[in-house]
Amino acid sequence: MKPDAIILVELLPTLRGGRNGATPASQFGCVFEINGEYFDCRLDLSKSGPLLPGSSATVPVAVLYPENVVPRLTEGMQFNLWEGKTIATGRIVSISTT
Repeated sequence: MKPDAIILVELLPTLRGGRNGATPASQFGCVFEINGEYFDCRLDLSKSGPLLPGSSATVPVAVLYPENVVPRLTEGMQFNLWEGKTIATGRIVSISTT
């Protein structure tokens, strides 16, 4: 997976509306919400491992149709991850240039 950005993601605790369990171990597909728009994404968890509700990690992310999404991203931009509801918040750490 070629990352489009590096993100700091903070999963909401289950009691605050987050997931009931951990993400998959190596890759997690969900919806990336920025400024009220929603895009499919994949988090690369191959180095961090599964993320538990209430945890945070800095991980690479790839989006479907990066040509439509990456130009909208800026470092420090806030986002949400959505899985039928908001399950995580975060910010863009860096954007891939290749």
